[in-house]
Amino acid sequence: MAKRSRVPTNTAAAAAAAKRARLSRPSVLSQRSLSPQETLGAAVSQATTFESQFFESQTEEEGAAEGSQAGTAATTEASVDTEPDNGDNFDGINWDRLPRFMKPLTTRLRNNQFNPVIDTGGSGVFDVSKATSSAAAHLGLQKRGHGFTKDGLKPRRTGQQLSLRQTLETGVAVSQEAANAMGNFNIQQFREVAVFCLLDNNLPMELLARPSFREMISLANPEAEAALWVSPRSVATYAVRLFQYMQPQIVCALSEAASKIHISFDGWTTKGGKRGFFGVVAHFANASGVIQDLPIALPHLAGSHTGDAIADTIKKTLQEYSIGSDKLGYFVLDNAAKNDTAVSSLAHAYDFNAAHRRLRCGPHTLNLIGQAIIFGSNQEAYNNNNDEQLQTEEVYMQEWRQEGPLGVLIDVINHIKTPQQHEIFRSFQTAANAELPARERLHVLEPVKPVVTRWNSYYAAFKRATQLQAAYNSYAEHYINALSLEDRRACQRGNKLPEAPSWMRSTGLTAADWAVITEYQDCLEPLKLATEKLEGRGKAGKYGAIYETIPVFEYVLGALEARTRSYEQVDFNPPDAPEDHLFVNLRAAWSKANDYYNKLDRSPAYYAATCLHPYYKYYCENSWVDKPEWLTSANAGFLQLWQSYTDLLSVR
Repeated sequence: MAKRSRVPTNTAAAAAAAKRARLSRPSVLSQRSLSPQETLGAAVSQATTFESQFFESQTEEEGAAEGSQAGTAATTEASVDTEPDNGDNFDGINWDRLPRFMKPLTTRLRNNQFNPVIDTGGSGVFDVSKATSSAAAHLGLQKRGHGFTKDGLKPRRTGQQLSLRQTLETGVAVSQEAANAMGNFNIQQFREVAVFCLLDNNLPMELLARPSFREMISLANPEAEAALWVSPRSVATYAVRLFQYMQPQIVCALSEAASKIHISFDGWTTKGGKRGFFGVVAHFANASGVIQDLPIALPHLAGSHTGDAIADTIKKTLQEYSIGSDKLGYFVLDNAAKNDTAVSSLAHAYDFNAAHRRLRCGPHTLNLIGQAIIFGSNQEAYNNNNDEQLQTEEVYMQEWRQEGPLGVLIDVINHIKTPQQHEIFRSFQTAANAELPARERLHVLEPVKPVVTRWNSYYAAFKRATQLQAAYNSYAEHYINALSLEDRRACQRGNKLPEAPSWMRSTGLTAADWAVITEYQDCLEPLKLATEKLEGRGKAGKYGAIYETIPVFEYVLGALEARTRSYEQVDFNPPDAPEDHLFVNLRAAWSKANDYYNKLDRSPAYYAATCLHPYYKYYCENSWVDKPEWLTSANAGFLQLWQSYTDLLSVR
């Protein structure tokens, strides 16, 4: 309900009329407040006979209500506070017949509630049954007798552009057309946009309560600042209610999907590992054929994250969104064994072939292959059948991971972690640049640090390190020399050697070490290209679609086989022979890639997507010429999949 604007007047009648006004009535523009009966009476001379009789038969209060009846009808119905369009736009009012009135300055903050209220004597009605925030916000308004906060009187800013409310309160005449165009600020739409801004940009919800942020919003529009929440908890509550309000729309969109609804989910743990959640996303094509990716749930998963527990959580989500067996499509998940168990449990509940519907995240698989190249841990890759020698090989490999070129480089990179260390490293970069020709000089770059769970971060770290090779050598030499001096002093005094990272007591990174690092970088290059091919959203003209999977794995296997083949004739036993670490790791990576490539045969979706794509329709035939049994098996699965869709169409 919109309230009447307070206009300076000396008449008691005007004050009484303002006190009787309700928030749904239009606000008054003129200096002298006219009652609704007086305003409507001015239009009687121009009205038809029927209209004149109708006006005369009404009391003053009824006449005022008639003027805003069309506009307030919607707000009298029960609606959700989060509904974006629940503001009263006063459609249907002939404003020419109400020349001294205007739309209220803002829409309603919330729905009617039958709670105790404070009547401020015509200035507004505030709900105080749960909180005093409404009254506090009113007292903080920049108007005569107000401007109070919990910390005292709010200083009035000078030079600020006046809002429409402030303009009216100062008595400035504003035309009805201008007032209606500028006023009626939609609180609910603003709140919705504010929450989406926080969510889309991953901003803290307490941002809306920060004084500096509210000051900025108030400077642009005091109505907007007054509409913001003062508690972060209120923002969170609103976000949850907004999700609940929009949920039926998502259910409707899913029910109208032109394709099956495919599901992907993955676990997420809060900081400190206190709570575990599962993000669930639905992928489908809408009626217009546009691919949609909708996050539909973030259920809390209590207890052990077993496959059966995951399946039970996903079942509840599918039931909540009315996704039945006729609409349920494929599951795109990472390679964890518990996901296999979860899909098997769901297959039993929804009557589908678990192996056919269980797809694997391509980039996640490539991540495992990349880690095998860097850290290779497959004993079969040692090419040694003697158990005792296998154990020795594993010990040597573990030592190499820690003390070899890659281990030393990673330790040096991780040592640069304080502002002082970064400053020292930058100084060595500057010195190295000064010795280069002008054309070859680089901008000062930051070191790239690898993340254990992401192979591509190691690739990026190696690539940046080779760019800054001279700076890394100088940085390592600086600390190696400094520690060597401290060690000599400790020995001379008979003291214990100071503690230090192992690389500071090594020879640093030699030219041969950098050659090894460059070679590993070259081996990882195909995986980088493959990851770029499979990542993305799978839209037209973009990467990431399922029909890219088989060609990408063929490319990766071919690249690994070519690299491995170059080492097959090398004898690594002589003392002066090259180390076999890269050969061992390449074999481990190839074994991992081949294992997951064979798992693609379990689902006909990969082969079908490749064959049905115009560009790749003959790819498998050409690539598997020497493997006719592969084609026979793949074609049988394709026909089975095709028949399932044919049966579905015949039922419809």
